[in-house]
Amino acid sequence: MLSIATKFILTALFLNSCWAIDVNPRYVPHYHVYPPSGWMNDPNGFCIFEDEYHLFYQYNPYSSQEPGVAHWGHVKSPDLINWEHLPTAMTPDQPYDINGVFSGSAIVENGTMYLLYTGNVNNPINKQVQALAASQDGISVVKYPGNPVIEGADFQPNIRDPKVWKHGDLFYMVLGNSFDDNTRGRVLLYSSPDLISWTLESVLDESDGSVGHVWECPDFFELDGKYVLLFSPQGMQAIGDKYKNFFQTGYVVGNFDYENEIVYTYNRILENLDHGHDFTLLKLFLDGSGRRVFVAWFSMWESVHPERNDGWSGQITIPRELELTEGLRLLQKPVKELDAARGPKLRSGKAKAGYTLGLEAAAADIRVTAPRLQDFELLLESDDSTLSIKYDYRRGTVTLDRGGDDGVRRTKWRPEGNLIWQVLVDSSSVELFCGEGEVTFSSRLFPNGALKIRLGDSSNADDLTVYKMLRTIAAPGDN
Repeated sequence: MLSIATKFILTALFLNSCWAIDVNPRYVPHYHVYPPSGWMNDPNGFCIFEDEYHLFYQYNPYSSQEPGVAHWGHVKSPDLINWEHLPTAMTPDQPYDINGVFSGSAIVENGTMYLLYTGNVNNPINKQVQALAASQDGISVVKYPGNPVIEGADFQPNIRDPKVWKHGDLFYMVLGNSFDDNTRGRVLLYSSPDLISWTLESVLDESDGSVGHVWECPDFFELDGKYVLLFSPQGMQAIGDKYKNFFQTGYVVGNFDYENEIVYTYNRILENLDHGHDFTLLKLFLDGSGRRVFVAWFSMWESVHPERNDGWSGQITIPRELELTEGLRLLQKPVKELDAARGPKLRSGKAKAGYTLGLEAAAADIRVTAPRLQDFELLLESDDSTLSIKYDYRRGTVTLDRGGDDGVRRTKWRPEGNLIWQVLVDSSSVELFCGEGEVTFSSRLFPNGALKIRLGDSSNADDLTVYKMLRTIAAPGDN
């Protein structure tokens, strides 16, 4: 019988060979993280280790058609923009994670990267437990022999996605959970002196019945003196233009006392973090300069995107920095490091209605400035598709329409001064940032043929600046 170490080596060799699988490059991103082949979903373990950024992700190396039995894929970067694919970090090879190395987080302590994750077992009963692993070099990962560190017997079968941080001398963890016969979601708070022995402190927050039946991938952190609870609820009902996706990501803001472990939210309305079609299950960390930086899965469970037939599936949003307004709303901006991915400036200056610019490659950073008291429309057009981004100044709304069934996403927004947009286009995706990041839309698109930018027939821009974007992650076939 092969030893676990031998199995790991053989598996790693096999997975490395998988990277040589032919991948159709037509929709492969230039500057967003994507899997070298196979399937990607939730980002995991976002952290800084030995002056490099590490990002893990849920990974099926065997097929791009389905999530399969989750592994942890792995990339690293010196600057949040230029990414390198690394060997698979964790495989489902233990009794407590045999049906999936599910999502989790990372924390670096005393020169060691610790990974906390959910181990999933389907038989004889569905069970999810929390497990610990560690890496001394940022590449090789060793699972703790005493796993699992949290059994969670009273909270089965949905207790998952640990996010870990340190405050004072204690480590803290939030876990997503469902209760009341799996009809309501909540977030549990734990503490530990050593990452091994965990004590349940409180239910941090829970649904009143209207906020989904399970809360996934929670995060909890201080920002400008307030505490933000982020999570991804499943199964919310749409209310007008809100909550149009079955899988949401939203937040509430309140006060927190580490002595009393109570969150006082200002209201019970979950604010959408993003208003597009394809954004959920984020991971966030505090960097060395005090920024709260996050990425999210840039896809959606109920969507069957055509890239699945190209040998790969799923990608990750551009890293974004979070800020909190005085009105307790989160602002999102692409990290400043994104500027390093800019190539030549393709054009700048005023642009009249109907202006058209063809893109040699469908990878661009588009900056728009336009008068506030007028409608404005920007279109991305290919041979067989059109994606429209439109501001309606009378209604005070922004609408993204990619066509087809369920193509429209809309939310309220009015610029304080001029209309300012940043639109990031990358082969099969669009990210829209309005103003100072008050509103964002993240949606996938799949153009056939050349892509062009066009201003609407009544849309004049005071400035339209377009940069070509460079490739910052290996293309299919690159070594």
